[in-house]
Amino acid sequence: MTTETQQFKILNRSRSSYNDIFVVERENLREMWFQGKGRFYLQTRIDLDRPVDLALIYTRLLLAPLMWNPNPSRILMIGLGGGVLPRFLSGVYPGIQIDVVEVDGRVTELARRYFGFKTGSGIRVFESDGRAFVKQSRQKYDLVLLDAFKGGSVPYHLKTLEFYREIAQSLTEEGILATNLYGKSNMLKPRDWKTLELVFQQVSFFEDPERVATVCVANLRDNGVALEVLRKYTSNLPKSVQRNLSWIENTDMIQNGSLVESSGSVFEDDFEASEFLKAVKRNNRNDPFFDHPYPIRNSS
Repeated sequence: MTTETQQFKILNRSRSSYNDIFVVERENLREMWFQGKGRFYLQTRIDLDRPVDLALIYTRLLLAPLMWNPNPSRILMIGLGGGVLPRFLSGVYPGIQIDVVEVDGRVTELARRYFGFKTGSGIRVFESDGRAFVKQSRQKYDLVLLDAFKGGSVPYHLKTLEFYREIAQSLTEEGILATNLYGKSNMLKPRDWKTLELVFQQVSFFEDPERVATVCVANLRDNGVALEVLRKYTSNLPKSVQRNLSWIENTDMIQNGSLVESSGSVFEDDFEASEFLKAVKRNNRNDPFFDHPYPIRNSS
């Protein structure tokens, strides 16, 4: 972003307890960026000519679990950004319940002001840390979409074995987790894989050909569904979902063992249970993974 500053019109800059946030516009694109330690990280993009569609590849890849469950009734999203994905899903599935957890109230305000995000019509927002919410919630979800992002990485307590076990407890019997693991700059995907496969029976990675984005879909049960069957399933998805990504292409982007080897150590909590709240506060304000950042890059 810094090399193209003259092309951007800054609509808003806000500093919260958690983020340094920019809302910018250039030509027909409006975007939300976070700044961390001198670097900029793209969070949200909308095309003002087509604001309902999903403009970033990672948001389109986060639709991948719909191939296994094309008719979810209740979704939990951890991380709001501009609110593009819950707004899209609410439009596709009238009557669906979407609970969004966003720790930074300023992000929620900017999503409403600049990106057309609204609560109601089945969408609720909880201003809380994602893990703290999962710990206290008794609700069961068909899908959990994990897209929490701080500076150049995911807060550490949202990537551990213990957290994934807590998510598993919040899912229905056929429940699915989809988590944004970013693209080729994420050098930690082998550890992500190894951690996830200790909790979930079926772990599938999706990555676009340019390797801008990587999304992992983790199923509680191993459905043993062949790619040919998944391609057939996608023909029954809502047309607005199919329009946002070629689902034949999407099934071809499934990587499984060809993407990474499940090597390296498992991500485990680095704090005692009694220190949970202190660790959450620390991780939400600092960037423990900055030496191995996961930047989200521009994509069309």
